[in-house]
Amino acid sequence: MASKSPNMFFGTCLRRSKSTKAIKYCTDCEDALCSECLDVHGTIKSCASHHVIDVNVIDGNPVIVNKLCDVHPGMVLEYFCSDHDTLCCRSCMASDHRSCDKLLPIEVAAKGVKRSTMYEEINNDVRILNTAVNELEDKKRKSMLSLNDSKEIVQQEVTNLKKQLQKRIQELEAVLMSKIDKVHTNLSKKSSDDLEKICDRQKKIQTISEQFKSVRTHGSESQIFMFIHNMKKELNCQANDFEDLLLSQKDVSLSFIESNLLSFIKSFGSVEMKEASFDIKYKPFKGQQAQNLQQKRKILTQFKLDVKFKAAGALISGIGVTKDNRLFLCNYTDSNLYVLSDKGQQLATIQMDGKQWGIAMEEEANSAWVTLPYIQSVQAVDVVTMKKKGQLIKVPGRCYGIALIDDQIAVGSYGKIYIISKTGEIKKTLDVGGSEVHSISVGLKHQLYYAQANIEKSTPKSVGLDGTVTSLSAENVTSLISVEHDRIGNAYLLECTIENLKLFSFEDKSIKTILTKKDGLTYPYAFAFSKDSSKLFISNYNTKEILVFLST
Repeated sequence: MASKSPNMFFGTCLRRSKSTKAIKYCTDCEDALCSECLDVHGTIKSCASHHVIDVNVIDGNPVIVNKLCDVHPGMVLEYFCSDHDTLCCRSCMASDHRSCDKLLPIEVAAKGVKRSTMYEEINNDVRILNTAVNELEDKKRKSMLSLNDSKEIVQQEVTNLKKQLQKRIQELEAVLMSKIDKVHTNLSKKSSDDLEKICDRQKKIQTISEQFKSVRTHGSESQIFMFIHNMKKELNCQANDFEDLLLSQKDVSLSFIESNLLSFIKSFGSVEMKEASFDIKYKPFKGQQAQNLQQKRKILTQFKLDVKFKAAGALISGIGVTKDNRLFLCNYTDSNLYVLSDKGQQLATIQMDGKQWGIAMEEEANSAWVTLPYIQSVQAVDVVTMKKKGQLIKVPGRCYGIALIDDQIAVGSYGKIYIISKTGEIKKTLDVGGSEVHSISVGLKHQLYYAQANIEKSTPKSVGLDGTVTSLSAENVTSLISVEHDRIGNAYLLECTIENLKLFSFEDKSIKTILTKKDGLTYPYAFAFSKDSSKLFISNYNTKEILVFLST
């Protein structure tokens, strides 16, 4: 292995206990070479083709390439299989690649690699990923500083709330004290007035009492008799007045009734964590899409029927396939979207807001986007929890075909394709004429292949984001209801009324029939490939079945 510094002694000389300074590095031998070792290295026949570079180039960055097979430990990777787009050792050749047509020595396959599209893609992907992770690091550091700042801000807000509460409590106390004084003053005045009335009444009754006592003590029986008769009326009046006075009097005092404010205030508030995704423009690079690399070199034209099964008695107009081959089946019969295994086992039923037509998978976001024609909307589904999520996104008209283009959605309507954001903002409207756009597929150059089944005969077409419509071939297709492109520009075309699946060749612009009614197609309505292109799924309108084909 290389040292971290070219001034250190390492490599062959180090193993021979010599201390000669290295000047070159062989990336194949993964060894440093002094001038003497370099001369010897060049005379060895097996080393003649080795890649030798200046030792300063690898300072701290040694060239390390794994040359051993992961499947067969100890075996060296020597060949490249173009059919499977994979490196292989001699054991791999014997076990897995006997029937492969294109097996090349790595040295031959690698010729001109720096001029290849894959090299450019990987080079660009590394640059994008490096830029994205550096941006993420920078934003994360800023986020941590912002987190500390937010702590201080929240603590100050709590302190301010406490001061506001204290001030408000003092204000409420002052109001209540003033009210106590006012109520007490009014009650005291009324009590004084009542006491004055009672005293006045007491004096009158006291006078009658003294008169009666005097007559009773000193008067004759005749006088007593006359006094009693004379005082009956007066005494009756006094008794009635006293009774009224008695009923009007209350024993009055003040008391304090607490409000239930304390029961409501459990705390000053709560601490809430706010989350937001970092706004970093990054998409998984093409190098991650290994399942599609084989398709770059191998065009799928041969299929064999594996299984077929009923699709819950529903008309399936759209098929979405996950990496683990779960089928999300759009149901144009009712509002149930079905999730089935590739063997027909029902895994879930998702209650949507209406009948569905088309579906576009976005597994990196755990989502699938579904069109609901009758309510002119697009709705998202979580492919992990297998439940609908998010709000309805409205579209200007009935929507059928759907595809994802970068971070936006292409939705087919009557004679138009709308490019909308995932929040529902219309970015562009592409006029393609004709009738409903039943299916959309995004090509390599962001052109949109589209299908319009209501047009009996027409040439297959694509439309650019600038609105330019282009015919792919001079040959006509009939009632084209669904279209899918591959990684090199070819397109698969599904004709519903004449029950054919055809392949449009990007290379010679020809159209070839690859599946027909004899293969089980009965008024087909939708199709989709598995992520590794090993399986093809087709829905039949007449039999309400899903056909599963294996690519051969």
